[in-house]
Amino acid sequence: MSSRVGSIEDNSSGGYYAYRASKTALNMIGTNLKHDLLSRGVAVGLFHPGMVATDMTSGHGASHVDVAKNLVNRIDDMDLQNSGGFWHAEGYELPW
Repeated sequence: MSSRVGSIEDNSSGGYYAYRASKTALNMIGTNLKHDLLSRGVAVGLFHPGMVATDMTSGHGASHVDVAKNLVNRIDDMDLQNSGGFWHAEGYELPW
């Protein structure tokens, strides 16, 4: 589970250095896994769940149930053609 804040291209606000760096590193690991697992027929997905109602968001955002449903749909859409992409739970690809 990644996060949009891990996108270097999409960073328009700065801050949250450690959190952003950890998500960016996760995206790199996922990209490496894409290459390493392609020959084995394994697709790798990197997903941003969207804003979820948690303590970190002060309760703002979508419910856990709605986010989980969206993520299941994205996982179901995964194949070797879109492996390694960075996907929003709502279905569109995010910039790196």
